[in-house]
Amino acid sequence: MKTIRILGLAAAAAAVVLLLSTLPASAQPIPKAYYAGEITGCDEPPDCGTVDFRVSEDGLQVQSFTAYNVDGMDCRYVGRQVYPDDLGIVGGSFGPGWEGMFEVSGWFPSEGDAQGTLRLSLHAPGQPPECDTGPLNWTAIQSAVGGIAELPQVPGSSAASYIPLAGLAAAALVALAASAWHARRRQLR
Repeated sequence: MKTIRILGLAAAAAAVVLLLSTLPASAQPIPKAYYAGEITGCDEPPDCGTVDFRVSEDGLQVQSFTAYNVDGMDCRYVGRQVYPDDLGIVGGSFGPGWEGMFEVSGWFPSEGDAQGTLRLSLHAPGQPPECDTGPLNWTAIQSAVGGIAELPQVPGSSAASYIPLAGLAAAALVALAASAWHARRRQLR
């Protein structure tokens, strides 16, 4: 009877570990990393433009967020459009930029990945926009840029991917130990 209780508790503990390890979580940005990617959702896909930015050394700010050749609804922003300020990162997210002019926000869904929205709008005060992109989605991944080579950050290969495997291994070890204990007790009788 005691053995059944012990095995039941071990199984419940393993289930809790597995459940907690599979919950989605927002990752933190990689300090000093360079991210680059594409803009989607424009009227002329797939050529909607590109984005890039850096994360500060302390991992608390997005620096030099830049959009290149962004398609608007009836116009195109040619060349570089650089957001002039740093964007603070709080809880894995940043933004919102300048409302009505250079709106940019984003977050880090997993290690080495970033995504968000962007909207550029050029207009004189009190006038309707001359060129408005409307809200556009963007995605970016950590990219290597010069310097000393490091191991690549492959999306989905972080330590969080191994948590369910570790939980299964721990549950198997507990079950094996309980089985061995039970078999030994039966042998001694």
